[in-house]
Amino acid sequence: MKTIAVAVICKTPAPGKSKTRLSPPLRPEECAQISSCFIADLSATIASLAEDVDVDGYAVYTPAGTEEALKLLLPPGFGLVLQGEGNLGDRLEKGIADLLVAGHAGAILINSDSPTLPKSILRAAVDALKTGDDRVVLSPALDGGYTLVGLSQPHAYLFKDIPWSTGDVYRLTLERAREIGLPVVELDAWYDVDDAETYALLEREMEGLPLAFAAPGLSGESAPRTTDFVRHRAASGAAVKAGTMLSSVAVVIPCLNEEEPIADVVRDVLAAGVGEVIVVDNGSSDRTAERAAAAGARVISQPVRGYGRACAAGLLALKPETKIVCFLDGDGSDVPSFIPEVVEPVRAGTADFVMGSRLRGHREAGSMTPQQIVAGWLSGVLLRMVYGVRFTDMSPMRAMRVDKLLALGMIEQTYGWNLEMQMRAAAAGLRCVEIAVDHRRRRGGESKVSGNLMAGVTAAWKITTTFIRLARLQRRSSAAKAGLTARSLPDGRH
Repeated sequence: MKTIAVAVICKTPAPGKSKTRLSPPLRPEECAQISSCFIADLSATIASLAEDVDVDGYAVYTPAGTEEALKLLLPPGFGLVLQGEGNLGDRLEKGIADLLVAGHAGAILINSDSPTLPKSILRAAVDALKTGDDRVVLSPALDGGYTLVGLSQPHAYLFKDIPWSTGDVYRLTLERAREIGLPVVELDAWYDVDDAETYALLEREMEGLPLAFAAPGLSGESAPRTTDFVRHRAASGAAVKAGTMLSSVAVVIPCLNEEEPIADVVRDVLAAGVGEVIVVDNGSSDRTAERAAAAGARVISQPVRGYGRACAAGLLALKPETKIVCFLDGDGSDVPSFIPEVVEPVRAGTADFVMGSRLRGHREAGSMTPQQIVAGWLSGVLLRMVYGVRFTDMSPMRAMRVDKLLALGMIEQTYGWNLEMQMRAAAAGLRCVEIAVDHRRRRGGESKVSGNLMAGVTAAWKITTTFIRLARLQRRSSAAKAGLTARSLPDGRH
């Protein structure tokens, strides 16, 4: 039995080229981010439908050469069909013709701007084409277009001389069908997200509020990627909506073999509204760098392994306009929606260095091992005894002004980097603040520190020896400076 082809018609996301009508309120990077979410969620709905009925999923895409990036957003087994040239009508016509020529009993093209399109509408479209009758299936959109079109035979006339991106598309398509005697199956209406007004409608849907246009009993799919984007963006508040308060903030993510979680981490960080995400690939043997770049990060390479080396490489790669740098891990354990809270004291000028404490926030069960907890407590005790500052953790999530971090003279190249930063900031008399942040179990991959006992013990030992070594080094440095001052001012006058 021939299957029905169900395809998302889309453009592979890229900043400045995707969903541009959503800017404002979204920034170009966010437009590309949400476009990725739309494609991933809608294709997941199609894959879910394929578990129940005989359909094959596709992406009818553009531009050529972006296949690998697009595959990262699609479920396994999805086919790819390159769009044709010309206007939207030309591309719709060719997309359906190509799928029918491939041997399918019918072809359905879905607008990628409808991430929550109910599966019940898709199922109804498939059922209408399974009969084999010559007909067109349409789901009207609120803006006067349609969210999907399906055919069991090619009908080029349906797509000719239509004023696309206007409120007349659906009406004129119905007229074309009547002119050629083609039966029309009209399905329930849904909506596209393509401007500020419909983004507000999406926010309303994500909040669980009713949609006035929806037929009784009709509700959208959960669209988890889109939901996370909208909620994280909303959680960051006015800073994100203004698009300026975090524009001078860059987030550095050191990574080693984080292929599974890194794309979601990058997308979540971008959703927090920062100006840039830099992923430092620290010699990965998997697709970490490729996935990070596809998700919107700037990827740089530091092939010589070492956590401190990777952090330093990210710091040196910052753009001149970046004023604040924030660090977090790439395994998905840090919660990016806390970035605005971590950055705010530095941005407002009330602190020079802010660290997020996992021990003071909500921790998902199993997210931290006893070794990590003890190491955080021990470092806090030592820092308080020697420098008089209070820390409860050595969390990777931290923020600091770039100029002040560069002035610290960091030298640690491995896991002592975080502790060294806290020690040097305290020794320099910087205003240090700690706030509570949530922490989760890693979202994939294998921990480089806490996933096994020996690695955890090694890290704890490294932290302890690093503290002693750096404390001695700083004391010698201070003594040397004091001696130099005394020699240069023999009479004691200043």
